Amino acid sequence: MTELIRANVLANFAYYRRSRLLIAFLLVFLLLTGLESLPALFSDSGVQAFNTLQGIFSTLNLYLLLFAGGLSLFLISSSLRSRSLKMVFTKPCPPSVWLASTFLSAVAVSLLLNCVVLASMVVMSLFWHVPIRAGLLFISADTFIASVGIIAYLMLLASVMHPAIAVTFALIFNAGMFYDFQFWTQSAIRAGNSSLGLRVLEKAFHYLYILLPMVHAFGKKTEGIYSSLRVLHGEWKYLVYAFGYVLALSAFCYLAALSALQRKRYI
Repeated sequence: MTELIRANVLANFAYYRRSRLLIAFLLVFLLLTGLESLPALFSDSGVQAFNTLQGIFSTLNLYLLLFAGGLSLFLISSSLRSRSLKMVFTKPCPPSVWLASTFLSAVAVSLLLNCVVLASMVVMSLFWHVPIRAGLLFISADTFIASVGIIAYLMLLASVMHPAIAVTFALIFNAGMFYDFQFWTQSAIRAGNSSLGLRVLEKAFHYLYILLPMVHAFGKKTEGIYSSLRVLHGEWKYLVYAFGYVLALSAFCYLAALSALQRKRYI
């Protein structure tokens, strides 16, 4: 099984290298980042340099999350559209091995990109004489953990629906949206509108918020780190909590996606 996983992961790496769409996205991200760094190049202010560094880091982390979702989405959807899975599964390569290899290869590329971004931020900090803070490492780890969850979630969606629908579903029907709806219904109830319909909506939004995956499961607890790049001693535990959440989410998404592939009878 190890050899099968290794062979599939290497094949996926080759796909990523040949994918012009993924490369185009990466080049656009680099271009936008370069444009965002221009203000600091023409300023001697340490505050301006820190703000620019923080802005670039935030932008790159957002790009990493978007790119991570595309890694598993493009690979699974392209295999489904080309109808090559039946040939893959009869090599023999069990669907469980192929799906695990797809997940692991996307996670490996995401980890590499996160390390590259972290190293780039350290170099830029040294170049602009900005103190290197522990928040850089914390945010990079938090972004990678969130990327793993996004990869698993998009892997599941790509297995059960068209990629365009999967992207639309992930962007629109997210935990944050239903949290806002729940907050709105709670505010209306506290204002005196306690109708049955509004209470039912509040409960529905609450359960949808709990059921849908969260990008940053403990974002409320760590938002100060993203603004100051400083980490208190007791805040490192949230990385462990987030990692546990993502492991559970990934296991569920893997099993659900595997079940969907097996029901489609590719073997």
